[in-house]
Amino acid sequence: MKSSAVTIKELSFLSGYSISTVSKALNNKLEISKATRETIKTIAEQHNYVPNNYAVSLRMQKTGSIAVILPEITKSCYSHSLCHLQTSAESLGYRILFYQSFNSYEKELNCIKNLSDGSIDGIIVVSSKNKQKSPYRSNSFPIELLNVNINQSVEEIKTRSYSSLMNVLKG
Repeated sequence: MKSSAVTIKELSFLSGYSISTVSKALNNKLEISKATRETIKTIAEQHNYVPNNYAVSLRMQKTGSIAVILPEITKSCYSHSLCHLQTSAESLGYRILFYQSFNSYEKELNCIKNLSDGSIDGIIVVSSKNKQKSPYRSNSFPIELLNVNINQSVEEIKTRSYSSLMNVLKG
């Protein structure tokens, strides 16, 4: 299936510059003249060029994505937590990928297994139960357990959510 987004290869064809030159220009490399950078960026803008996140994450070895696994979004304590996690993550340049376990331990573990493909920088497992970290261990990315429940204030949920996000980002 072909994506409708224009690629660097297509920008190369449209601009008449090599793929390498186009890539360097889009990444503001000073070895490319200012005039050439501006020309290529103008063409990229005209064609709504968007960098391929997968290619960028391979190069940077960082995806910019954090997964959040919640029991169910309909519970207010979990939706408050997700809201604060997303707001905080976005302010730090990250995006949130959200999954529901529907209170199933097996679904949590399955989500973690499926996310072990390099598509995320870390996982936050939200629960009202005090869980042990050992079953959730992963060598490829950090996993943080966030305990929230209906008896906690919105402020406490916000504080705990932010702390868990920072722990995941520290690795």
